[in-house]
Amino acid sequence: MFREIMEKVYRLIAFAICGGIALYGVIAIAYAVKHSDGGSLAMGLVCSMIAAFLFAYLVIPPIAEKMAFGFYTPKNVKPLPPEFPLIQAKIKKEEYAGAIADLEKLLEKDPGNYHVVSLLVDVFVDRIDDHGNAIGLITAYLKKDERCPEDLPLVMKLVDVYLEIDNKEKAVALLDKEIKMKYRDIERKQLIKRLEGIVMPNSKKGI
Repeated sequence: MFREIMEKVYRLIAFAICGGIALYGVIAIAYAVKHSDGGSLAMGLVCSMIAAFLFAYLVIPPIAEKMAFGFYTPKNVKPLPPEFPLIQAKIKKEEYAGAIADLEKLLEKDPGNYHVVSLLVDVFVDRIDDHGNAIGLITAYLKKDERCPEDLPLVMKLVDVYLEIDNKEKAVALLDKEIKMKYRDIERKQLIKRLEGIVMPNSKKGI
């Protein structure tokens, strides 16, 4: 949270500096035109170019990232299926077989629905310790064409499952692959941090 606040503060400072340089450049050019001062004209043009480059550096990358990410995410976020309250009630009553059957029926109607996959994975992993089905379900889900930030919890869940069954190689391979996907910076940082948490202890042991 503190880091995000500081990043915003630094960004505002950078915009202020950019505005100051641009203003100085405009004033210098106006002075040069009025007084036919070649030195002021050169200085004004240099300041204007610096301000333009700084502005482009501050503005264009975030816009480009949002545009790229916009093409990369589903256009419509599907709402929770209306059957969810009844299924969640079954889970609370530990009627796992019935809940799993209901969720699987929903997946047949709407393959790849994030809400259904997520709840079904939770049942497999947190309720009945069915790691095999959890791995298969998440792996199949992550093969979809469209990816979005909501995929991250499922990726992390799959990493947890791999670590629980002592398969660090697959956990590392999954994280390496996901880091290369078109996540936003905040999700990519989480993936990198998780990867470092797995790999670094092993590196330290080897020192």
